[in-house]
Amino acid sequence: MTVIFAPLFPHAEQLDIGVTYINQYVMELDSSINDAAYSYELAIEYLSENKFNANNFKSIRSELNLLFNWAWVVKHISISDIDRVQLRKFIDFCNQPPSELITQASYPFFIQNKQDGTLEPNPKWRPFVMRREGRYVRKTSTLKAQLSLLSGFFLFLSDMEYVDKNPAAVLLRRLNVNNTHVVESSDGEKALSDGQWKRVWQHVNHLANTQPEKHQRTRLLFALLYLLYPRVSEIAARPGYTPMMSSFTRHRSGHWVFKIPRSKGGKSRLIPCPDELMQCLRAYRQYLGLTDYPAPHEQVPLFVRHRAGTHGRETGILNAQLGIEAIRDIVRLVFDEVADSQNSTVQEAHELNELREFSVHSLRHTGITTSIAAGTPLQVVMKNAGHADLSTLSVYISTDIQQQAEATVPRAL
Repeated sequence: MTVIFAPLFPHAEQLDIGVTYINQYVMELDSSINDAAYSYELAIEYLSENKFNANNFKSIRSELNLLFNWAWVVKHISISDIDRVQLRKFIDFCNQPPSELITQASYPFFIQNKQDGTLEPNPKWRPFVMRREGRYVRKTSTLKAQLSLLSGFFLFLSDMEYVDKNPAAVLLRRLNVNNTHVVESSDGEKALSDGQWKRVWQHVNHLANTQPEKHQRTRLLFALLYLLYPRVSEIAARPGYTPMMSSFTRHRSGHWVFKIPRSKGGKSRLIPCPDELMQCLRAYRQYLGLTDYPAPHEQVPLFVRHRAGTHGRETGILNAQLGIEAIRDIVRLVFDEVADSQNSTVQEAHELNELREFSVHSLRHTGITTSIAAGTPLQVVMKNAGHADLSTLSVYISTDIQQQAEATVPRAL
């Protein structure tokens, strides 16, 4: 049987008025599923309490959309009927979703009817996104995040006296990855090896030299991620913040620094820029027809779009900063192209194929790891990375299997 899910929750600004087709669907469903309309009303109320944090809102909305669709469409049960056993089945469903619910790219929930302006479900939208070819897998961290978000919702339902249990909190406490189907292990290396990074950087330079109209930007992006190791949210457009070229500024000491005004934990920081990064910046700016270095308060986006946005706050605008998903897609494209490289030995082919498992965050890990290995003082790495204390760096101060093997002293049995 083909499973079809639909977007059930509107954008934050439409929570109070709803979407016509959703309202009609929920009212029709209320006659066959107990408390469908009331549980949906509670979900809207919970989303309203979280709508002022855009990232949290989107994450919660996505998880509630999955939960309600699964309960109503797959199991034909009420939200109040979901106990620990049922929620475990829901988690297994999310780990191994039907192929018809999987897509290769993210699409918005809704499209606008050109005749009357009403919102309609986007026919391209699917709840599960597979970023690379092969089977759909989820990381352990994704599963934990899902249970954590659902735990907050069930806690709210308990406060509203709609349920008397929190099955998500129970599963989160008892989480055992070995008993969960097809969850990708997080035990793999988080940083690229020296060989992997060299091949990636070689390919990025080749792209920048042969297709400058597309990849001068790519070279600056990879150089920035590797040399300064920022979080992707710190160099992407997000609500209330758009990084500009003037994020690069000359410090009174004479050094060029990259300014991050606020980040995780609400702290700002200045990161010194190596000459190699400034060379990439100059090349990108020269291609854009700009001066070699940005002027103070220059209002040019850090990474300019090649095509105008198709949805969201900047629809139709070309001169706008890339968002998080766009940056992830660029990194993913480069990793996949390097993984597909020909003329490599069997060992190299295996190592390059591992790039399919890496993400944009892997470049942050790579930058921090190589910076520590090069002898940069830990206090400096901590400040550059935006960590609160040195203990956080322990995850980066680890040896890979090759280093472990080479350093292990042989012993007799």
